[in-house]
Amino acid sequence: MMDTTVTPFLRGALRVHQPARGFRFTVDSVLLSGFAWVREGEDVLDLGTGTGILLLLLGHRHHPRRLVGVEIDLEMARLAARNFEENGWSDRSLVVNGDLRCPGTLTGGAFSLVVSNPPYFPVRSGRAHPDPARARARQQGSADPMEIVSAARRNLTPRGRFCLCCPFSDLPAWTSALQAGGLHPRLVRAVRHGPGSEPYLALVQAVPGPVACFHLPDLVVHLPGGAYGPEAAAWLGDTPPPPWRTLCDAMVGKLARYLRLLGVPTGYARDASDDWLLEEARRTGAVLLTRDRPLLARSARRGVRALDPSSDSPAEQLRNVVKALGPLPENSPPLCLDCGAPMLDVDRREVLGRVPPYTFLTHRRFSCCACCGKLTWEGSHLERFRRDVLGGEPGGAGIRPPPRPFDRE
Repeated sequence: MMDTTVTPFLRGALRVHQPARGFRFTVDSVLLSGFAWVREGEDVLDLGTGTGILLLLLGHRHHPRRLVGVEIDLEMARLAARNFEENGWSDRSLVVNGDLRCPGTLTGGAFSLVVSNPPYFPVRSGRAHPDPARARARQQGSADPMEIVSAARRNLTPRGRFCLCCPFSDLPAWTSALQAGGLHPRLVRAVRHGPGSEPYLALVQAVPGPVACFHLPDLVVHLPGGAYGPEAAAWLGDTPPPPWRTLCDAMVGKLARYLRLLGVPTGYARDASDDWLLEEARRTGAVLLTRDRPLLARSARRGVRALDPSSDSPAEQLRNVVKALGPLPENSPPLCLDCGAPMLDVDRREVLGRVPPYTFLTHRRFSCCACCGKLTWEGSHLERFRRDVLGGEPGGAGIRPPPRPFDRE
């Protein structure tokens, strides 16, 4: 029987059982969970799930439909299943004790997001750890990069995404393995311990088919003095959450885009069932926004906070929501209108040839969605938003405009 300890995480929102000795999760899983964005209602697969920490973090921050982990070690697989059950995911999770290299382990082509925090070191590189579980987690004895890529490609939907982390020095080898396996890097982000230090980790998102690759701004884990940087602190739960977040159904899709433009964390579940919407709003504490009266009545009976924006005009809906829920988050940059993911600045040289020549010549600042990779820039979208929604005034209707304007690609 494995000796375990319980680690409270994210201010006690998660309680994770992990081995008292041997393999224990590291900050790399936290960084990968912040990088791998989950769209509403997606099925997520973790190759080599260990204790299930990566899936638990993704489930806590986002609105997935189902979490599935593959783990070759029987005791670790049982521990992951226990963690899912004790953190409220038993009815929407599955842990498969099997070899990810075997095509029969899972039904192929079923996942729109596959993630993996794979072993970093080749077999026979250095001394093997005496603990078998920790040795498997550190060294590529159970699967090498090409085998992991093949498993990811086999289980992805045609428009799916594969997110992984690897030592920065191994990025060329992983890029070659991805391309050989039919996947191509779309987003790459280097991770540094502190300002001025060399990158030690790479976060990579790859997709089927050739695509342009963007290098996102480096992620700095620690600031001078040792404190966590803003992104790392948020992902580790060291900063307070936003004052409110919302979950929109199919009836208020335009409102969801307006809220994202103002930097409000907003889920938009176009094809979700009422039961799923109610459960997600209850689980995450998001305010459910809908014009569906039966759904509003069910929300009241279940104690789920829901709000009818009380208008058919998206601009008026936005004013009503802000009036009911209170001030918007301070200095929140716009989120991707399609994904709800953060927009990160990219080097202007990265977009040369990827935007119209006139746009490149007349704009200095470009951003890229951290999930779908779409480019944005300052332009007409904000002007239309000011005119049509905010009434032409920077503070129209009591709503602050976005701190950084952008337009879609």
